[in-house]
Amino acid sequence: MGVYVIASTKTSTIPGISVAGASPEATLYTPALDVEYLYLGMPVGMNVIPVTPEGLPTPAVITRSCIELGRVPAVIVDAGSAMQPKVPHVSLPSKVVGRRIDVSPALPPGTARKLYYEARLLGSRLAAGGAHAFVVGESMPGGTTTAMAILAGLGYDALGKTSSSAPNNPVELKVRVVEKALHRLKHGVRCDLGNPFSVIDCVGDPLHVALAGFAAGAIKEGSTVLLAGGTQMAAVLAIMKAVDPDTLKVGRVAVGTTKWVVEDKSSDLVGLVREVSPSTPVIYTELSFSDSPHPGLRMYEEGYVKEGVGAGGTSIAVEVKGFKLSEIKEAIYREYERLVSLGAAKA
Repeated sequence: MGVYVIASTKTSTIPGISVAGASPEATLYTPALDVEYLYLGMPVGMNVIPVTPEGLPTPAVITRSCIELGRVPAVIVDAGSAMQPKVPHVSLPSKVVGRRIDVSPALPPGTARKLYYEARLLGSRLAAGGAHAFVVGESMPGGTTTAMAILAGLGYDALGKTSSSAPNNPVELKVRVVEKALHRLKHGVRCDLGNPFSVIDCVGDPLHVALAGFAAGAIKEGSTVLLAGGTQMAAVLAIMKAVDPDTLKVGRVAVGTTKWVVEDKSSDLVGLVREVSPSTPVIYTELSFSDSPHPGLRMYEEGYVKEGVGAGGTSIAVEVKGFKLSEIKEAIYREYERLVSLGAAKA
């Protein structure tokens, strides 16, 4: 089963932080549009496919193609999207949009704890209902910046090590934002460095803590979880380790991503995961668009987009089901051609 958690953080509106939207403000609506497209083939909240400023469509193109090809059941979970998706979904009761971490606490006090246990309950119930394996993906622009802050706030050497959907990772900008957040964490009267939930309330976002809670709940019920994403998943593992450390000791969790993230020299997914949870494997799909007839997809090979909406992990899940990479690529090319015909993607 594919579970795709969405949320928004106003950190994504800092100019230059994220290209997961046509403009900084547009990034707030990308998560809802991503999952509407995932379900319907075209968003309905706004009649537009999320694109980068260069016009490259969402990596949900990969995810949707894999879901359709492999007939993967998909559940959407809203942990704090700025726009409610107009497709069936589960809303966590404490969902909230994250604030800009460089200028204010990320979440109202106590929110991270609530989100974690709400998501953990959902994960455990879905697992108890018979789902034995989950691909858990995400959509939240700005997430690599807040993930860096969460990891650093929890004591890991993460500054400058998370990836970007842009070919030129704005590492210096991200580090400046994170350092401002960490200064408040260390000197703020409401921030407790010894409490992981307080750290997330101060410098995190609603997404990563919900992902961690869901994964922990599913694992506790005996299911396996593939965390489908890039460097952000190191933050998810760090939260699980801080709150439910036994969930990382049973060999039921792995990180699944794309080769574009693993090969990205401006970040260090493998190193971050090794520092947080050395026993957790990092798996990647060898999916490549180097021979694609579409220039827009070939730009992935130049460092654009890389990952998102569970693209890598969902591709891996479909490969495990027996589909060849060539079949997956053909499905993606057909979907991309459909978007081109709609004027929603570059030819």
